[in-house]
Amino acid sequence: MTTLKQTKQTFLQDLLDFQGSLNGKSQFLDKVRLKAADEVRNTPFPHKKDEDWRFISLRELYSEDYELAATVDVSLPDISDHYLPESKGARMVFVNGTFSREHSSTEALPEEVEIGNLADLTADDHPLIEEHLGKYGNFEGDVFSSFNAAFLDDGVFIHVPENLKVEVPVHLLFVQTDADVNYFSTSRSLVLADAGSEVTIVEDYIGLGDNKYFNLPVFEVNLEEEAYVKHTKIQRESKKAIHIARTGASVARHANYESYTITRGAKLSRNEPRISQRDEEVEFTVDGLVLIDGEQVSDTHSVMDHRFSHADSHQLHKCVINGKAHSVFNGKIFVRKDAQKIDSFQENRNLLLSRKGLVNTKPQLEIFADDVVCTHGATVGQLEEDEVFYLKSRGLNDQQARELLIYAFALETIENITVDSVQKLLVDEVHRYTERQLDSQLTT
Repeated sequence: MTTLKQTKQTFLQDLLDFQGSLNGKSQFLDKVRLKAADEVRNTPFPHKKDEDWRFISLRELYSEDYELAATVDVSLPDISDHYLPESKGARMVFVNGTFSREHSSTEALPEEVEIGNLADLTADDHPLIEEHLGKYGNFEGDVFSSFNAAFLDDGVFIHVPENLKVEVPVHLLFVQTDADVNYFSTSRSLVLADAGSEVTIVEDYIGLGDNKYFNLPVFEVNLEEEAYVKHTKIQRESKKAIHIARTGASVARHANYESYTITRGAKLSRNEPRISQRDEEVEFTVDGLVLIDGEQVSDTHSVMDHRFSHADSHQLHKCVINGKAHSVFNGKIFVRKDAQKIDSFQENRNLLLSRKGLVNTKPQLEIFADDVVCTHGATVGQLEEDEVFYLKSRGLNDQQARELLIYAFALETIENITVDSVQKLLVDEVHRYTERQLDSQLTT
């Protein structure tokens, strides 16, 4: 049984032992894993003395033992309730990081779309995967993206050919099962949208139990000229889980990338979207909604990298914090030299529902060009009691009034999601979240 122990010496030894068990399935993935193992050897794991990690602790990750998910006995209940009706025949399911053919179905997608799991597709030569895997996101020096690559065994590959519009949303469902032991899993998603193509993708992470595990997914997407990708990520993992994710997108001329990340689960979650402009005249959106309570920690570190002139970008990151939960936001608008005519907006809005909740926010501009319009800001506030009183005077009870105000706060992100069942799911999540607020006063 392969076990990951969070001390430097045993971690590296277990890493090498595990890689040896994977070798031979794919020559390409063998090379990827071996290269990544060397990177892990030479890259320290982050700690609080690192500027980008100073607000959160990884002690639970480092102090625990984790077994490889593939070695854990899986008892999988019926998961059909988690399927999106709009994605019937356009669904890829992964259980603890491994592809489940039984629960997947792609017959509703056009024949021209290539979709499959990486383990099968890389068993033989696959030029597109070999050309593009690991090329997006600029995660050099990041031990967690190297860790994902070092343990890379499976994931999803989607290629949408030129000028093809995929009418049905593609549902990528990543299921983590209950278990008596701590385990870790990694998955990689690679999406290639050729010139003039259009696709909607729902990246969905759910935990079926209340167990502890470590999930480290990486999502890569490349948009060629005039491509349009709408990407919604929903994270509803176990409240004891650790979820550390990376998203890398590369956007070519006249392309449009829209990303919406919804964070509801995990004890500790960290999302790092990095969007890079590859040519002039592009658009991209990197919105987020966080709903956390108890002792949850949600951390978002984002980079919007403007490399060429004429780009419009937008980021609205909203957080609702209750109990002793802790929200961290560090969003960077980066405008490189000679990248003129940039119009970029960034704002982090935080709604605190308790006195013990904590918010650390740092919107950040790094601008090396002079003909730009870039704005950023952050707000931290509470529900307005006058607004609660007004709604109660109109016949709502206290719970209904607060739920309506929280829903209105979250609506700006939810309403941009075009898949109806996902919108309804998120409205239900807001309802379940506010249902747990038992009294109308701030807790002491």
